[in-house]
Amino acid sequence: MPFFEELAEKYADRDVKVFNIYVREPHAGERGFPDIQNHENYEQKLGYAKELARIKGMKNTILVDEMDQKVHELLGNLPNFVYLVGKDGLVKYKATWSDAEYVEQHLAELVNGDPAFADMPKMEQTIFTSHATTDI
Repeated sequence: MPFFEELAEKYADRDVKVFNIYVREPHAGERGFPDIQNHENYEQKLGYAKELARIKGMKNTILVDEMDQKVHELLGNLPNFVYLVGKDGLVKYKATWSDAEYVEQHLAELVNGDPAFADMPKMEQTIFTSHATTDI
């Protein structure tokens, strides 16, 4: 999740807020996560969310959904979804997967088009993950 922390830092002066929503445990009992089980209660879910934040070094706000997954279902019940919401409260971009390049491309367009930042330099897309070297 370092990408989202990088976005939050880069766009902080453009009034951008980044939130992660912890919904259900996607890796319960899987290899590499043997101690993580499906949530039995909200306290356990909250504890797993805190542990995830610690392990991943997450600094952004993490919103923890209720046990009934109401927020997750309202948002489409998809894994790794992304929404960019404008100051007017309307969804400006949504994706069923958090692809760093597309998220930043749309975020840059959104803030560059905001009259509140007309006197500031335009934001350039600089966060790339697919351009990593393939040399071995």
